[in-house]
Amino acid sequence: MKISEILNFLNGAGIPFTFAGDKGAAVEGFSSLAHYKPGSFTWIKAEKNIPEGFGLSRVALAIVSEEVNAGAAPNVIRTTESKRAFFSSIEHFYGQAEERPAVGQFTYISPKVKLGKNVHIGHNCTLDGDITIGDGTVIWNNVVIMNRVVIGKGCEIASGTVIGHDGFGYTEDARHKKTMVKHFGGVTIGDRVTILENCSVSRGVIDDTVIESGTKIDAEVRVGHNCIIGEDSAFICGSQLYGSCRFGKNAYFATGVIKNQTSVGENGFVGMGSVVLKDVLPGETVAGNPAKPLIKKADRPIAQTPQGVRKKE
Repeated sequence: MKISEILNFLNGAGIPFTFAGDKGAAVEGFSSLAHYKPGSFTWIKAEKNIPEGFGLSRVALAIVSEEVNAGAAPNVIRTTESKRAFFSSIEHFYGQAEERPAVGQFTYISPKVKLGKNVHIGHNCTLDGDITIGDGTVIWNNVVIMNRVVIGKGCEIASGTVIGHDGFGYTEDARHKKTMVKHFGGVTIGDRVTILENCSVSRGVIDDTVIESGTKIDAEVRVGHNCIIGEDSAFICGSQLYGSCRFGKNAYFATGVIKNQTSVGENGFVGMGSVVLKDVLPGETVAGNPAKPLIKKADRPIAQTPQGVRKKE
């Protein structure tokens, strides 16, 4: 393969870049920088990732971040989206999907289920209810989808995930005898959503639980009933989203817990291990237990000490 083919692909994908080198030079395959294979193309995220004593002149093609000094590398693609450029190139040129049956063994699909074109469903799955699956969506093994669920186009639902069961809600009488609340809502999932293994998404009580297009959910994430998740958000493994939470576009939630009926605004960032008890403002970064906004040292107010020396508070 010629480097020009990779450049043409990146142009078509709308990834901004500059190139220095010989477009006609050949590359064969890909590899990590730590285990570089001669003749392949590789990714350099940061200069600290270059192994000690490694000569970049050996690299046939390096895809690098803007701030990386690629040194003696003969062919360099420099871009602000180096990770996307590298991995999308791998997928485009080398990621041909293996042939799989449209429906695996021991899978049950109820009569009301509507499947789009090129949908693949794995082994031992149950799709039972008023369910619509969009074109090109892949459902892996041992997945359960129940009641009223709409899943958009180009989604991926990994093994062991459960979508559409009633969430946790109850009423109680004067003697604290508890009765579970029947749910009548559904789950609506947009296009290009990824939900990895062993997640659970509860249906809404009256209205739907909603996961909007482009959202990526890591393994073992719990999405409670009535949650609404904005486009292109990301949730890292083990996150617990209690009922009726709201997330704006491009929210990021790193392995934490969020109290029911709490919101994270657009571009909000929740740090690892946080317990979110109050709303997170748009663009705000919070962390800790309980989660609080992070304040940079430069933003802290200056106070006067008794000795007259000013210091950061």
